[in-house]
Amino acid sequence: MFFFSLLATNPLAYLVAFAAAAFGLVMHNLFQAWLADRYKDSSPRRFGFLSVEPRVHLDIIGLVFLALIGFGFPRPVPYRLFGRKDAQVALMGPLGFFVAALLFGLLARLLLRVGDSMASIADGLDVASGLMLIHAAIYLFPVPPLDGAKVVYALGGSEARRFMDQLASYGPIGFFVIFLILNFTGVTTAVRLVLGSFLNSLFRLMGL
Repeated sequence: MFFFSLLATNPLAYLVAFAAAAFGLVMHNLFQAWLADRYKDSSPRRFGFLSVEPRVHLDIIGLVFLALIGFGFPRPVPYRLFGRKDAQVALMGPLGFFVAALLFGLLARLLLRVGDSMASIADGLDVASGLMLIHAAIYLFPVPPLDGAKVVYALGGSEARRFMDQLASYGPIGFFVIFLILNFTGVTTAVRLVLGSFLNSLFRLMGL
């Protein structure tokens, strides 16, 4: 509940972080929709997923989770691709989160140079950058309905796909159990630290 507690200590930073993170969910979808469209799948364009219209991308329950715990989910991008192309489109989602983290972190650092008057906005963007790294890390895991599971479905053998089906059959319970296991064992933190280290290396190259 760390993210929601920010509302009491710094309301402006919380609102900025929430708005930016919601846009990060849109970026996840835009990255997937763009590549699917490049692969001649007309579904994302037909259903409006190449736009930035929030009503197309955002799910109300996903936004509630985002507001409360800092982890949300968008509406799934409709596309019908198979094999390598399917896997590549799925992986564009975590890449979209990482690019969002880069963008928000960059803006936060630039705003801090403006002065103290922008501190709360910069803090909110910095929090959003961290949330996007968490999303990128978690969405990589092969747990339905995350993007990592779509990669397994696209590239894995029949046994791997059957295991994904078994996980999916438990619905949200299966997802949360695996989610808790990954968190308590430190796997999620380890992946996030790797992504964060890479992100900080990019900032150092920019002189930030």
